Amino acid sequence: MSGSTDVTLADVDEAVADRLLQLAKRDASPDEVAPPLGGPGWNLERTAWFYGYHRTAAAGLDGPAAEKSWAVFKGTHIAGSVRLKRDPAAGVPSAETGIWLGRSFRSRGIGGAALDLVLAEARRAGLKRVTARTLSGNLSAQRLLTAAGAALTHDDDGTVLAVVDL
Repeated sequence: MSGSTDVTLADVDEAVADRLLQLAKRDASPDEVAPPLGGPGWNLERTAWFYGYHRTAAAGLDGPAAEKSWAVFKGTHIAGSVRLKRDPAAGVPSAETGIWLGRSFRSRGIGGAALDLVLAEARRAGLKRVTARTLSGNLSAQRLLTAAGAALTHDDDGTVLAVVDL
């Protein structure tokens, strides 16, 4: 899979997960990548969650977790990760997406290209809608989602819901 800015998505196996974790540790906040488990920083619990998450998501949208994650590459450089998770409660075939990129890969068009690629994956999977949630202060994410065709709804809890109908 390739995007307009030499961006590709790759399945996450153990070797790719190792590279993603190295990127996360040197170029992202732990809270951007993993839930706050076991205290601050990349502790044993967060690291175990990270590997477990990617192992489970490797089974794909039709697997037990109904989720798929990919590594985002810019050329040969690993840049971050993107995911789709089915939403069985939605009225139409839907999934939620999320993305994180290392700081040094942000504001270079990589996020938009990765989002385009994951939306193409969603279409191939027969999904009709993709949603995302971000913080109201994350204007970069809101611009990226709007550029992908998302309608944004600002919620009272300080978050923004983005909906892309495919």
